Amino acid sequence: MPRSHWLDPLARRVLQATGQLPLPGPSPTPTSARQPSETALPSNWFLDVNRGSQEQWRELPGCTDDMADLLVRLQRGGVQFAAADDLFRLLDLPTDLAQLWAPHLVFHWYGDAPLQPVDSCIDLNNASSAELTTLAWPEQRIHGLLRERRINVFRDLADLQERLSLPASSVEALIGRVSFGQRRAGPSLPPRG
Repeated sequence: MPRSHWLDPLARRVLQATGQLPLPGPSPTPTSARQPSETALPSNWFLDVNRGSQEQWRELPGCTDDMADLLVRLQRGGVQFAAADDLFRLLDLPTDLAQLWAPHLVFHWYGDAPLQPVDSCIDLNNASSAELTTLAWPEQRIHGLLRERRINVFRDLADLQERLSLPASSVEALIGRVSFGQRRAGPSLPPRG
């Protein structure tokens, strides 16, 4: 089963709000996640989001091995989170878990201030060359992205960073601005005019 990306839920919510999809029912919990009721964290337990280890992440109720791995991979690449909303969107965290985690998360910023989010969202696995120019990347980096995605689609931000050797600041600027959809079937043709 293909792995969903953190922006997929946002698209679902928009479609639900417009009545094109039914409202969600209770969602199944991944088998590798701990149930929130299984483990309550002590009120004095905190996690520095931008320096947490896999073991620390796994102490959070509901944090799967995949979540912990993704966060540590991004951290190794120098990516930092400025706010809980960015983290929760990236992980597609249910509201009940987000509320459980929030009091235990600390967001210390190490280095320059983060860029402010932009409203537009670009599907990096399907965007045209013209759409990719809105990233304000050098032409060589865009060509590298196009070459790499022809080989295989990007799974997530960490995969993108590793395959393109992106600096942390470039990846941080993409949080909330990009998605990683499934590759569309067939060639990408220009719209009929």
